[in-house]
Amino acid sequence: MRVLAIPAAARFGRTMLLAASGFLAASGAAALAAPYCIQSQSLPPQCNYYDPAQCSVDAGRQGGVCSANPQQTALQQGIGQYCVVTAGGASNCSYVDRPSCMAEAERQHGACTEAPAIAPAKAPDPYSAINGD
Repeated sequence: MRVLAIPAAARFGRTMLLAASGFLAASGAAALAAPYCIQSQSLPPQCNYYDPAQCSVDAGRQGGVCSANPQQTALQQGIGQYCVVTAGGASNCSYVDRPSCMAEAERQHGACTEAPAIAPAKAPDPYSAINGD
């Protein structure tokens, strides 16, 4: 039986490649985060999804929800508490509850996420002097 020796230069190159890839993975994880995340009460957000439909499927399996990564996706403000974000990055923040948002997100193969500036819980009083209280 003959044993092949790997030249020292090749071993060094492979070691450096592995070290560099490990460094990039550790230091650039936030910079390379995907636009969709699985969120749950027990785990930190897992932002490694580029397809919101796949994110929603996996979130359902894990007992969480799929949402847009706020560091990667700019949401347009709207009148609702929740936004539907499509695979192209378009958002519609006009949903007052999560179930209606999730139903529309499923229909559009998108994700439902909380609105960036959540609207007040009560409707403004049109007869109030300051129109709100």
